Amino acid sequence: MEASSIENYWSEIDSSVRAKLLLGSVGGKHLLETGKRCLESTPQLAVELLLAAYTANPLDGNTARQLLNIEALVSFFPSAVVKCISFVAENWARPKNISYFLRIISKRDNLKIRSYILSCIEKEPENLFWIQQGLIYAGANSDFDFGIKLLSAELSPELFPAVNGAKAFFYFMSGDNAESFKFLNAASEAFGFANFANLAASIFLEFDDRESAVNILSASVQTQPWRSTETLRLYDIVCDLDSKKTPLLGKVAILLYSYNKFDELDATLGSLHRSELGGAKIFVLDNGSSDSTAEVLDRWKDEFEDRMVRINLPVNIGAAAARNWLMNLPEVKACGFAIYLDDDVEVFPDWLLRFGAAAAEYPDAGAWGCKVVDYSSPAVMQSVDLHLVQPSGEEGDGPEVDLTKIAPNPFKVSDLHHQVLDSGYFDYMRPCASVTGCCHMFRTEKLLDNGGFSLFLSPSQYDDMEHDLRNSLKGEFAVYQGHLRIFHRKNTGAASRISVTHEGNALGNKYKMQAMHPRSEILKIMADEEKFLQLDLKKKIKYLADNGFFESQLPK
Repeated sequence: MEASSIENYWSEIDSSVRAKLLLGSVGGKHLLETGKRCLESTPQLAVELLLAAYTANPLDGNTARQLLNIEALVSFFPSAVVKCISFVAENWARPKNISYFLRIISKRDNLKIRSYILSCIEKEPENLFWIQQGLIYAGANSDFDFGIKLLSAELSPELFPAVNGAKAFFYFMSGDNAESFKFLNAASEAFGFANFANLAASIFLEFDDRESAVNILSASVQTQPWRSTETLRLYDIVCDLDSKKTPLLGKVAILLYSYNKFDELDATLGSLHRSELGGAKIFVLDNGSSDSTAEVLDRWKDEFEDRMVRINLPVNIGAAAARNWLMNLPEVKACGFAIYLDDDVEVFPDWLLRFGAAAAEYPDAGAWGCKVVDYSSPAVMQSVDLHLVQPSGEEGDGPEVDLTKIAPNPFKVSDLHHQVLDSGYFDYMRPCASVTGCCHMFRTEKLLDNGGFSLFLSPSQYDDMEHDLRNSLKGEFAVYQGHLRIFHRKNTGAASRISVTHEGNALGNKYKMQAMHPRSEILKIMADEEKFLQLDLKKKIKYLADNGFFESQLPK
């Protein structure tokens, strides 16, 4: 497609499809839903989306059967893919009783899960359901060698396209880029290169071959201009935003509060001590802790000396009040930037410089956030750029707030990052409705102007998101810095399960947050954000077109 056509594409596409694709062009579930939506209006686009959806989950029997049930669809797919889909649909069966499997999953007993999956594969070697579950386990727990082992078993030739694609991914995640590229080439012959452009770009970047990364992403967008994620990555690589590091201008306050998490707090402060803080100052509020938090703070105060200020409270006042206390300290008010950091994260040495790059690129943002990944399994993304969406069946007008329902004003945030593992898909900067509060940067002047975090949402949960919603209503959307990644520490195994009390608090605060913002406000945020995302994407497409990046050739 010519550069001018790519520029016009996003203005001409069906509005309901455009809204979904602006969220991103990854995630099997997301692509499947979007592809079905445009079957009648734009059948060629539907074919491309549905093929991409299957490529994302090629061993999922439910997806395979849905695709086979769409009249005449697979006749537009490559023959090798059709054979693969048919084989999966015929040889994938969810057992009638998987209660034990679900129970050990809920307990996160990884040794039992792995052993049970292997025993089920041995009992039912023809049932692809258990191979699929094994791959899901392997990805979610960063046990990539286990995934490769499952894929290296003797499998039917009809499955080779799916197996090659999965091997390309698992070898990349395990660090074997050469082997990954070999299987990626084989999978691309069946599914098309565009469906592996993101992974190919990540491999090229590992080889420090930026030109080939640019070429593969550019070619995928020229071929299929709906690929918003590939466009965003292409722009950032071309403009060196993926490597840009810029000092924050002005004084910086790093704000932490903690309650009875001395181990996690110790690790967080340790990572800060190893980072390039420049002149930044750390303010730590001990929220009435009764464990060894005081001893941890004593030790780190000796290390940081006058770069750390300690505030001790006799009782736990909750997250929102702690945030408000910290932001109203006179020394914090005098800073140009205030950054809230949770007491259970670990940062990389260049994290402040990465935030500086985001502030330089998007200086008027209401807030800045980053990619948050699981400490124990870094392939799992906990949070990226979050966008407001209406749940299925809730589109259109309705009552402002219906307090008789468990969701008085139903809306949720996009979950594309939960449909994939972190292999570079979300390595970009762009605006969004909200970013996670565990690493949340503000211009202090705007933070104070927007008011405090809502005490209505005490003791914790959703106060950070509600604050972002207020910013969005003023047109000051957050910005996601996907080139900054932090680890979020959390308990594993049985200890990771939250109590009924915590779960009840989270559900209660979600209810209250929805009641605080009537439907008209949420719909306004969604409409404004969609316009903002489209303008941001079109600006980047124009830059790429004007500078000849849509004339690239596929790398050899």
